[in-house]
Amino acid sequence: MNVKRTIRRIVIHCSAGPASQKASAIRAYHLAPAAKGGRGWKSPGYHYVVEADGRVVVLTGEEHIANGAKGFNSDSIHICYTGGIDASGRPADTRTSAQKRSMKQLVADILYRRGPMPVVGHRDLSPDRNHDGRITPDEWIKQCPCFDVKGELGQ
Repeated sequence: MNVKRTIRRIVIHCSAGPASQKASAIRAYHLAPAAKGGRGWKSPGYHYVVEADGRVVVLTGEEHIANGAKGFNSDSIHICYTGGIDASGRPADTRTSAQKRSMKQLVADILYRRGPMPVVGHRDLSPDRNHDGRITPDEWIKQCPCFDVKGELGQ
């Protein structure tokens, strides 16, 4: 029996690695056993990875649950771009022009196929610790994806 997932949001991530990183390396890391330095997950963390040259790689189909953001996986589509750290290892928006174009097109395609829904960054899913209805930088669990998703890609 094939059950169609209800998708409520698109979540954008960065790989927190070099922009030259390949989707195949991300997939291998997610699926490798923890004892061998991987995450030990049964499925990759993302549905799509956008590499530095703008190539979009499918890691798992949208009909499958990916492990992108704990507590938000069953009803989300996860998109990751390679990069997200500067030469010193600090969080930074390192997206190439090709990545920006491809990500924008991919999000537009998903919204066209699935209808309007929020597009958020992983950091936007952090808990609202002061209960003011907004997730602010001091509340972020992580800085991923290192740019303002709602301002650039949001609905």
